[in-house]
Amino acid sequence: MHNEYTLFVVITCVLIAYSLFAKRIHQLNITGPMFMLTAGLIYSFVFYGTSKIDVELTSFQIYIELTLALILFSDAAKTKLAVLTHSYAYPLLLLLVALPITFALGSLLGSLLFTELPFLHIALLAIILTPTDAALSSNFIENSKIPEQTREAVNVESGLNDGLAVPIFLLLLYSAINQQTPDLSKTMIIAIKEIGIATLIAGFVSPLIFKVVLFSEKYRLYNKDNEVFIFVAIAVLIYLLTQSLGGSGFFAAFIAGLLFDIKFKSAFKPQRLSNAHALANTCALIIWFVFANFAFTYLHNGVELKAIIFAILALTIMRILPVLLSLLFTALPFKQRILLAWFGPRGLASVVFTLILIQELTSVSELIIDSAILTIILSVIFHGLSAKLKLK
Repeated sequence: MHNEYTLFVVITCVLIAYSLFAKRIHQLNITGPMFMLTAGLIYSFVFYGTSKIDVELTSFQIYIELTLALILFSDAAKTKLAVLTHSYAYPLLLLLVALPITFALGSLLGSLLFTELPFLHIALLAIILTPTDAALSSNFIENSKIPEQTREAVNVESGLNDGLAVPIFLLLLYSAINQQTPDLSKTMIIAIKEIGIATLIAGFVSPLIFKVVLFSEKYRLYNKDNEVFIFVAIAVLIYLLTQSLGGSGFFAAFIAGLLFDIKFKSAFKPQRLSNAHALANTCALIIWFVFANFAFTYLHNGVELKAIIFAILALTIMRILPVLLSLLFTALPFKQRILLAWFGPRGLASVVFTLILIQELTSVSELIIDSAILTIILSVIFHGLSAKLKLK
């Protein structure tokens, strides 16, 4: 009998196997997400065949959101902002120019392919696949052979673009549910409100928490056994507080991490941050296995050619062309522009948006969901494989 316990027994065994042989697995150019995603798909195929799998992945939504918040916080806390002092224009161009072009181009490509579907649903698909995930490009970001300004630009972009995409996604979702035409002014108001609340909470609450932690450390008030949970708790608190007040929790988590990098990094032991980052990565690996089970329920009966074509376009033209256009008049070498254009994998943010779409918009076509899921899967595979190959 296959139930939740069986599923997590398998996940635990796969995690142990990955941990024991991680070095060899990485030598084969296989990343953690690739390994867990493949294992999850194999598990679904072997144990469930072609039958419908009843996986309530929406119950994992808060778990995925908190994991993403922790990843964003820890990635931002490791950012070398000093590197961007003389090259801050690159992440700004990626966020303010490339991001809206990516969304617009994705909507256009979807409209040309999915002529039978409502435009709002196509626009939702485009915004779902607009945010990028730095965790899937970790080999790229952590590789010292790549210029730091390029690596940090990717890290900052991926940390902030999902927060910027949230207001657009929510407005499109609300409009699709109520069958209304999106209002640009309303989008701007929502975006300013969510980003404003996130910035305020990150700017005032996180420094206060950091100072309390330093005070506790100075007078030895805490138990060293609890060190590993300090950064986890901070990231989770910032995210939940921002969400509860109507802001963008993802944006706030990343800003809080940046503030830590600027003001408090030298005062904390590096091991604390490393432990938090390791925990976040482990949680993400579990997500990829469960996501594979969810994906199998939609894809096991076959995928339309249109979905395959859109997924390929989403991984190539939809990302590469806007990035190259945004960097057209910069002094960045062409090779680095290509690297920035390619390393935009779709990851946990796209998974979260997809889950919300399925839960809230019951009339959405399976073609839209199939396209989103297929793009995410292909991104995990191809960006994972190319992360090291392109760096040689």
